Amino acid sequence: MDASIRQLKANLSGLIRKVSEGETVTVRVRSRRVARIVPIVGRHGLKDLARLPGIRWRGGKPKGLAGGERLPRGVTVANLVIKDRR
Repeated sequence: MDASIRQLKANLSGLIRKVSEGETVTVRVRSRRVARIVPIVGRHGLKDLARLPGIRWRGGKPKGLAGGERLPRGVTVANLVIKDRR
């Protein structure tokens, strides 16, 4: 099923209901396909995710940084994120 952005906004609940029943909705902007809403097949728990290639989990909580990181003077987190995205 295809839906324009206008139709998606106006009928989101109905379209989501159709997706939950197994139908796929393709979203179009000016007759160009830009997104697809698909039903989720099965439930994915942590064990399922851990079986994916490149994923390792030993059952514990992630450790993260011990003491955190200090930002250089005058640098904000937002600036670091913007720099990292380039």
